[in-house]
Amino acid sequence: MSKMKIGGKLFLTYFLLIGCIFIVTSFSFHFISQNYLIHETKLQLQKEAKVISRLLSKDALSNENVQAKLEKRRAFVISEKLMSSKMIIFNENQAIIYTDLRPALLKQYQKQRKTFVSENVPIYSANGDVKGSVTLVEKLDDLQKINQMMRRSQLISLVISALLALLLGMIFQRSLTKPIRLLASAMRNFSIKEENKAIKIETNDEIKELADSFNMMSQRIKQYNENQKSFFQNASHELKTPLMAIQGNAELILDQIVTGVEAEHSLNVIILESQRLKKIVESITYLAKLENVEESFQFMAAPLDAVLRDAVKSVGAIAEQNGITIHIENSISDSILMDEEKLKRAFINLLGNALRYAKNTIEVVVYKKNDLVVLEIKDDGIGFSPGEETKVFERFYSGDSGGTGIGLAITKAIIEGHNGSITALPNIPQGAIFQIRLAAKL
Repeated sequence: MSKMKIGGKLFLTYFLLIGCIFIVTSFSFHFISQNYLIHETKLQLQKEAKVISRLLSKDALSNENVQAKLEKRRAFVISEKLMSSKMIIFNENQAIIYTDLRPALLKQYQKQRKTFVSENVPIYSANGDVKGSVTLVEKLDDLQKINQMMRRSQLISLVISALLALLLGMIFQRSLTKPIRLLASAMRNFSIKEENKAIKIETNDEIKELADSFNMMSQRIKQYNENQKSFFQNASHELKTPLMAIQGNAELILDQIVTGVEAEHSLNVIILESQRLKKIVESITYLAKLENVEESFQFMAAPLDAVLRDAVKSVGAIAEQNGITIHIENSISDSILMDEEKLKRAFINLLGNALRYAKNTIEVVVYKKNDLVVLEIKDDGIGFSPGEETKVFERFYSGDSGGTGIGLAITKAIIEGHNGSITALPNIPQGAIFQIRLAAKL
């Protein structure tokens, strides 16, 4: 099946629209103009008949008197007429005393009056008695000739208008499809590896919006590709370190270079690095699941305060061991829609990150702002280095005392999975703040 381009479809639609207008206009004009001509002819005949009736009301009705009166007023009568109508003058007995109809035409009128348009007006005497009547007639054939002449004029006008409309349609088609062709060409030539020029379309319509959306999409694809490259490079580096430690210690044991206590130490290194490797792989798998599987979130209403306190209890032993106090201020008992297990994990990740940098205290502040619940986790550690706030959520990015660099990336994916947002901010006078915003309404 052959494909038709959008320009061809628009032009075909435009052509069919003009054709429909042409057909409807032709038929409607035919009937309307014919009825209009008959109506106007009747009005004109009636008006003319009244003039003749008044003209003949003063004298006796006879062939000679009628001809004489009409000769005197012919110029006036002709100037008032719509067209060359014929007349019949009757006396009070309905006998014809004068007519300018040819005998054959008069006979046709008497037998087939439907083929004529006629108007009859009585002629009154001075005392108000009816002494006759005047009938003006016009053949329908003559009206149809006028109608045909008008239709020909209308047809010529429509043809000229249609040709001009089609010409404008072709110009409009090209102007409309040009930015579409430009956009299609940019899409075909889009490359992830090479630099792509932004599409500039200044049509100020939906096509411009589409071009702007494509530019934004291409930038996101390029950014995503860069992130993926960085991810794989960092993942390779993170995985290579424990693998090298495992391989090195295993080879030492296999070659019997280390024995006894040293061999036992190497085995412990292998176990610890294997556990570290397992943890990294599990974190990568969990993060991939969060970012790619929508069904991984199971939402239900639960109190935020209870989830937060459970997370604090989970890291309580580590905080006590390091001599760090965790304070919860302004907690709220409202329930929100959440995946309780995942949100608890996000809080634990943030608290664990704060424990790595805090000196003495971690503050957890919860409050409402409009339709949002805002949660802030503050520490009194060394804070961020310049520009680090925008990097801490990148996968495998870790500070001087950081872990694998996946925890905060997982936290961000969980918060965004709840249609929320998370931001890293400097704490004044020292330390860092992680601010979470979640919808307060169920």
